[in-house]
Amino acid sequence: MMESLKYIRWLSLDIVLGGVIFLNFIGDQLNVEVPIAVSLALAVCIWLIYTLDHQRDVRHKLHQKGARRIFHKKNQKAIIVTALFVGLLGLNLLFYLPLELIQSGLLVALTCLVYLILSAGLSAFLVKEIIVALLYGGGVFLFPLIQMDQLEGIHGLLSMQLALLAFVNIVLISTFELEEDRFNEFGSLSLSMGKRRTSQLLGGLLIISALSIIIIAYYHPYFMHLEIIYLFSSLQLAIILLRPDWFVLAERYRIYADAIFFYPLIFLW
Repeated sequence: MMESLKYIRWLSLDIVLGGVIFLNFIGDQLNVEVPIAVSLALAVCIWLIYTLDHQRDVRHKLHQKGARRIFHKKNQKAIIVTALFVGLLGLNLLFYLPLELIQSGLLVALTCLVYLILSAGLSAFLVKEIIVALLYGGGVFLFPLIQMDQLEGIHGLLSMQLALLAFVNIVLISTFELEEDRFNEFGSLSLSMGKRRTSQLLGGLLIISALSIIIIAYYHPYFMHLEIIYLFSSLQLAIILLRPDWFVLAERYRIYADAIFFYPLIFLW
């Protein structure tokens, strides 16, 4: 069982499932029905972005540090072939998606393409993690928002809250993998700022997250369930930040940090 879970994490399938769960939860919160084709399209996009990013990382170096990257290097050909088939599936899904989603999705897709091309250099400017977080938050909220008859400022704030949590998730994980990133010569915000300053930044962002949750829950009680999910997620990330010695064992930090995207299941049952 644990062996299977390991491969699920290495292939980013947990991230994919978490994104689909969050999409359907957001749809439920905004009274928008999410078609299966839309969920599949998001799953394809998330998996391809993560997989192609991993493949870009391992493409030029013969020796890698980190079990995930070693796995992607060892199985490079099989993963690339699989990515091609998944990409073809994504193209077929275009025939089943609403036109307005395709039009809006093109801009997101272009941003993803630019990210994959430039991400190595972007790390030097401390924006790589920000772009990934914004893409995640925007991608999950994209379909529900374009289905809304009237968009309001609160909808943008809800999306930014998710992007903020995604950013903390990404950077927090990188603080546990500083030596691995240094060995593999990958840039990251944690390497640029140092572990202590990065932890202080994350602590400040989690405080901002908590304050935004309290304010929005008070003034917009309709979104109470969503804010509860954001609260649980913020608390879990804070615990990981405060107890690194326990979470570093057996990559618990990654398991528990990515688990926050499964919290919507509490209200989806």
